[in-house]
Amino acid sequence: MFKTKKKILASLGAAVLLLGAGCGQQQAAETKTESAASSYTPISWTENIGGTELQMKTTAPPTHAVSMSQATTEMLLTLDLGDHMAGTAFKEEEIYPPLQAAYEKVPVLAEKWPSYEVFMAAKPDFATGWEVPFTKRGIEADKITAQNIPIFVPDSMQSTKADLDMVFADMIKLGEIFGVKDRAEAWVADQKKQLAAVQDKIAKLPHKRVFVFDSEDGEPFTVFEGYTPNLLRLIGADNVMSGQGVDKTWSKTSWESVVAADPEYIIIADYGTSIRNEDDFNQKVEKLKANPRLQGTTAVKENHFVRVKLSEITPGVRSVDALKRLAEQIHGVKID
Repeated sequence: MFKTKKKILASLGAAVLLLGAGCGQQQAAETKTESAASSYTPISWTENIGGTELQMKTTAPPTHAVSMSQATTEMLLTLDLGDHMAGTAFKEEEIYPPLQAAYEKVPVLAEKWPSYEVFMAAKPDFATGWEVPFTKRGIEADKITAQNIPIFVPDSMQSTKADLDMVFADMIKLGEIFGVKDRAEAWVADQKKQLAAVQDKIAKLPHKRVFVFDSEDGEPFTVFEGYTPNLLRLIGADNVMSGQGVDKTWSKTSWESVVAADPEYIIIADYGTSIRNEDDFNQKVEKLKANPRLQGTTAVKENHFVRVKLSEITPGVRSVDALKRLAEQIHGVKID
């Protein structure tokens, strides 16, 4: 009987110790959060959504962020902010492989954009994404800000003059908002180092003329200005549609304009696993090869077709990785 009582007392003692340890860990976590909040410098910024200027502010690091676009989800996860996220939405394609494990821990609110009710049920204290999900096509911004929920649309996703430096600035801004500016700065420094290594490798090589092919409906849909051509220019790949007097990022052009520009490479946006489109790289290559107007172009004659995911050449965290691969394919060099 006494042995049994001793065992019970020992078990109770262990349970109390475990409970005490658990409480200690919880208190430590709460103390850490409170400490971060107490040392936090409030961040203010202005958003222009649908032509309306909105003033935003955070007074503590967000703990229940909702990302309404895959690109911003990947930006948050790159900064190791998965535990600060209450939800994600609009997964357009495969998640960037280094972030897959972290992504799987974030609740998916909708295949596209969540309803207002689903969004609010996640108890968000911060929202981010491209501008579109905060318009009538998604949840209008004023409905969100009316609940004192700030919205952050990266500048690189709004400006027709966006470039890689603007993405870097957006990442540092996110770092400031979440109180992890040091992480953001370390990531930016590493990306710049990797890019410099690529540029050193190709510095003496001639530039190549490239045409970016997204899709077609009689006429090709391509990129003219903005982030994508600015990005490609970093590796000596000159977009043949830039400088044509078209003040747009993506729009239609004519096949005659493509032929006249004689691209040496055609970069193809592959939507093979996208929710937008079922076209894939091989189907597009065959269409281009079968187009009689393109038979005399250097790219078609030499079978110079390069595959990219749209997320690799639009604002986000994948750009430098993509540039390394594109530089190898376009310039025919090996980059370690």
